[in-house]
Amino acid sequence: MTLFLLLLIATLTVASHANAIDPATYFDNILTPSEKEGYTSWLSSLPAPYPMHTFMPTENSDDGAAVFWNLDEENKEVHLAIAVHAEGWVGLGVAEAGGMIGSDIALFESSSPEEVIDSYVIEDRSRPLVDACQDWNLTDATVQDGWMIVELRRLLDTQDSQDHPIMNDVELWSAPTRLIAAWGDGEMASYHGNSKARLSVRLFANSALSESAALEKSLDEESDGYFEMQEDNYVIPANETTYLDFCKTFDELDIDQSGGISMIGAIPVITEETRRFIHHFTVYIAPSCGPFEFPKSMIYVWAPGDSGFALPSNVGFPMFHNTNAQAINVQIHYNNPSEEAGMLDSSGVRFYYVNEERDEMAAILELGDPLLLLASDPINSGLTKYQFTCPGECSANVGGGSVTVLNEFLHMHQSGVRMTNEVVRGEEVVHTSSVDVYDFDQQGGFRVPQESFELRPGDGFRTTCYYRDGDKFGLDSDEEMCIAFIMYYPAKERIGNPWMCPYGDVFDFLGALGCEQELEFSDLDSVDELERAFGTSNECAVDSLLPSPTSSPITNQPTNSARPSIDLQLCIVCSDGITADPDSFIPGAEGETCASLISAAKTTMLEGTPLCEYVKGIEPLCCPAPVDSSCNFCPSGLSAGNALLEVPDSDGLTCGDLVVYAAAVENESETCSDIMMAEVLCCPEENASTMTCSFCENGVTVDPEYVIPFAPNGETCGYLNEIAPALEADSEFCPQIQAAEPVCCPPTEVIEDTTPPTGSPKLSSTPSPTLGPAPNITSPGGVDIFDGSSVGAVTNDMQFTLILIFAPLVYATITLL
Repeated sequence: MTLFLLLLIATLTVASHANAIDPATYFDNILTPSEKEGYTSWLSSLPAPYPMHTFMPTENSDDGAAVFWNLDEENKEVHLAIAVHAEGWVGLGVAEAGGMIGSDIALFESSSPEEVIDSYVIEDRSRPLVDACQDWNLTDATVQDGWMIVELRRLLDTQDSQDHPIMNDVELWSAPTRLIAAWGDGEMASYHGNSKARLSVRLFANSALSESAALEKSLDEESDGYFEMQEDNYVIPANETTYLDFCKTFDELDIDQSGGISMIGAIPVITEETRRFIHHFTVYIAPSCGPFEFPKSMIYVWAPGDSGFALPSNVGFPMFHNTNAQAINVQIHYNNPSEEAGMLDSSGVRFYYVNEERDEMAAILELGDPLLLLASDPINSGLTKYQFTCPGECSANVGGGSVTVLNEFLHMHQSGVRMTNEVVRGEEVVHTSSVDVYDFDQQGGFRVPQESFELRPGDGFRTTCYYRDGDKFGLDSDEEMCIAFIMYYPAKERIGNPWMCPYGDVFDFLGALGCEQELEFSDLDSVDELERAFGTSNECAVDSLLPSPTSSPITNQPTNSARPSIDLQLCIVCSDGITADPDSFIPGAEGETCASLISAAKTTMLEGTPLCEYVKGIEPLCCPAPVDSSCNFCPSGLSAGNALLEVPDSDGLTCGDLVVYAAAVENESETCSDIMMAEVLCCPEENASTMTCSFCENGVTVDPEYVIPFAPNGETCGYLNEIAPALEADSEFCPQIQAAEPVCCPPTEVIEDTTPPTGSPKLSSTPSPTLGPAPNITSPGGVDIFDGSSVGAVTNDMQFTLILIFAPLVYATITLL
């Protein structure tokens, strides 16, 4: 049977299950039918349903994203739709390794409902970069009733280095397509929290099943049985690094097949509670379970992010068929950096097999430094490059003809940033596999998305690993490795040993075959020398805006609705450069500095968007215009110890921040007036006078920690008592603070309990001063901070308003009725 027919049968088999799950049932675990109405109405309104779909769950809840797709192979396009229970923004991406870094993202924001932004991420997770070529096209978008449903289309291969091509992933021995999604309710994309999801799927084969479920289903149908290799309830030691070896022989596995079996696929069996401790594991077949048994042949390697594999129907790994293959050895590497104790793990591997021998025997070729001969060698700080070269005479001398490569698996550790494996034929590189943005947190080993290819006798290999601030080579997670695993068939061996080309002179027979790798390493001066292909700037290779389709089986909008073009003018901010300290922190921006935020605006934000306008608001801080007379805030300096004192309600501003900010503000400006309000806290000596504000002359008679009812920021009586002496008696704020005296020091003759545990204290019936209605104070964004509307439960015989102004642009009011 030809490989084409086998693939066709596999595709039809999987596709027959494409609609086994009704997409209307997605979100059932978290939403009622009425809450789902916006989503189900969209489903019913489609002229024709999407033939493929899946649900991408979040990690910690039943929430998630429903994703739909259709492949238009005639026009070489993919049509996608995503539905989330949100109203602000949504992003859907094709991820290189399964996480945000190295991903190609289509971003839709409700603030710009007529466009989708084609973007990408290299290493900075905080914000996507805008593509030079806008290749994603918005087909339709619905934002209503708590739902956001966005429909998109794009060429499968845009030939754009800032996009990932969507490859044929139908073969279960190849890498799946890795999708990521995130969403939120704000009008612009921002930190998503738990509203994120990721899933590996096979876009060319299946809709309703995830990659792991589709793989397990296929292996269940094709195999004669399976066996598992696990160490039940192994107690993970409270050490940073542990290697567990366990082995079973053919007799111990109790397999009813004396003539040997063929392993046709494997899936990891991982204990969820201890998944985070499992760094990787390797599996070998050996003559027996002794400690120094050779030859050993690798049959599987797993690292986080890998779902397993299934072989073509004519290929298998032979097991127990001769004296060199009578035992299975599993080695698990546990990484326990916090040295937690008492964790029980039962992880391992499930091997699926058939009883008959298959036509072709599979094997794994190991390149780079699989024997770890570089162990303990130091790695320089900064960016470094290690390149291993296996000469062409190795593949020529090992014997046999050409082989077919099924997949490649690239492995480094935590400081790895990029890895490639090249096939060199003569002087020409005929094949390159790579992971441009290596993400150890997502995939400790990277299965390369690619189609099968041919290796010929005489082909050489060049395996290159790039590191950032590596320490040394070794076994631990914070030490480094550089290994490429190539799964191929038919298997090759020499003198009973599997074909390999390791670094170093270890085995004489390998040296005689020319199968020893040479190593070159160097320090790199810049990120450009990583030679990444993804994310590089280039001219648009194809028309980035696809024409509207003449017929649309997957959209509910008119077919002649052309997508508006996007103005790609990036945010113009601080056009003459940063004139303040570039490392100055921006108040309320979660650790961003002038340098980082201005750089982000100029490279990732579009002119005219709300996010760009927000960044322009920090120009007075980062690139202030020359001022004739700067704001005279605390001219005699801050009070001792007040530089790091945080000003209440200021998004993290300190008194020291205000000094810097004031220097960039005109003295007569409204902003300066706002800043001056904080002098009572930052430098009270500036306002000292012979007549200070008197508050509770006989002291606070309730608990000083008593929180004034409805104070938006938890102001206490003790707090008011501390700040009153910093105010002048004739200041406008003194009587407003004194208005809280009936709460903090009520007349003793009517006090029943001076330390009320809950609720309001017992108050005198004598009315307190009336200061008039509280102003409707708003934040800079126009949102009421406190409007007094929820205060009606307090006694009706008393009314006062306390206004505290502590920070620029932020006013807090407490209204008690």
